[in-house]
Amino acid sequence: MKKNYYSLLTMPFFTLLFSLFLLSADAIAQMPCKVLVGYWQNSWGTYVRLKDINSNYNVICLSFLEADKNLVETDNSINDLEFTPSSNSDINIVANLKADIITLQGQGKLVLMSIGGATGSFKLNSVNDKNTFVSKTKAAIQAYGVNGIDIDLEQATYVNQAGTISNPSAHIAYVIQGIEELLAWYQTTYGKKMILTMAPEIPYTTGGLSQYQTNGYPYLAMIEALRDDIDLMMVQLYNAGEMYGLSGSTLYYDGTADFIVSQTEAIIKGFTAKNSKGTYSGLPANKVVVALPATSGSAGSGYVTTAVAKSAVKYLMGTGSKPGSYTLVQSGGYPDLAGMMTWSINEDMDNAYAFATNYASIFGTGSANCTVSSGEIGVKDAFSIYPNPANNQLIVMSDEKSSATLTIYNSLGSMVLQKTLTQGSNVLDISSLSAGLYLISNEREMKKIIVE
Repeated sequence: MKKNYYSLLTMPFFTLLFSLFLLSADAIAQMPCKVLVGYWQNSWGTYVRLKDINSNYNVICLSFLEADKNLVETDNSINDLEFTPSSNSDINIVANLKADIITLQGQGKLVLMSIGGATGSFKLNSVNDKNTFVSKTKAAIQAYGVNGIDIDLEQATYVNQAGTISNPSAHIAYVIQGIEELLAWYQTTYGKKMILTMAPEIPYTTGGLSQYQTNGYPYLAMIEALRDDIDLMMVQLYNAGEMYGLSGSTLYYDGTADFIVSQTEAIIKGFTAKNSKGTYSGLPANKVVVALPATSGSAGSGYVTTAVAKSAVKYLMGTGSKPGSYTLVQSGGYPDLAGMMTWSINEDMDNAYAFATNYASIFGTGSANCTVSSGEIGVKDAFSIYPNPANNQLIVMSDEKSSATLTIYNSLGSMVLQKTLTQGSNVLDISSLSAGLYLISNEREMKKIIVE
């Protein structure tokens, strides 16, 4: 057996090392190298359990944590924000959903709580509204053990603003403040970064290239304020009709390769918004996702065939020829493009998972088997743990081909548990551990766990 390096450390030094590790190791989210994001429809559409969805989906958004209590979409109140899973075919849907979330997380996949939606969005009119948003979102995260949140606020009633990108209107500022509070709370509570994604409708983003848009480009303000915390940006490239490209002089129409390419590049490169609203700085390509409908019936407009989607994405990544008239501003494209998203998993399932299959033909089926941090290409973790936080039992999935010793240390550097791992699934009894933060190591990699 290798010498246990950590046992040689003095107590004060280990405590310092432990603190530094907590601040650095999980300060940024671990994402699959390339993502296929899908929305799981709750209570409408063809029902499917999470554990049974196509394996190419590696980021799953539960839709929705919504404020539409009385089914009148224009009078939603933040006080009604709730996530209520329901299915006529699954009487144990809540228990099964929670179990399936743990199963997917054990496979290295991310599950997020999507907030808002077309009929469930809301407006934060006061500090009290912001506080309610934060408290209700915390409760949903804790109840279902998700990895983070997706912001999908829609409807002009709730998102249009009179402010600018750098100085947004109060109701947009409250959303930003609320998300910042959630990020800080999650980091403190779970010892790792909360995953944050956004799926804005396109007028609220690249609509800033048109002087005829009067919505104030609210998502550009949110992106600028939260750019370092956003993990994925999934602008809905549908239900848009026509939008300008970076030149500001040529219109492109949804449902075409040119629309996909032009709007995606605008999100990456950034631009000066019209109507004196300020500057949008853009986002790294490894945070930007091409978001398209799963079927022709999934959106009012914007559906493209798998062939068109593939040609557009490959051109964006610099691995395919130009599919239309739009020429990328950046020669060679964007090889780090994050991946694809679709509305919805359920509708893709009804279409024999054509979208997921097309994704795999572009990015490969192994893209879920590695992670990236801060845009750097990484490799698959030597071991994974779930659930985290945990209480009585911890599952450790090991990729070691031979046995390895797993050791758990408390914050003082004392070894509190040790077990020999075998390849595959290992069950650890942690019922004897007190609540708190611990380090877990297999001699060449270290992670944090929270015991509740």
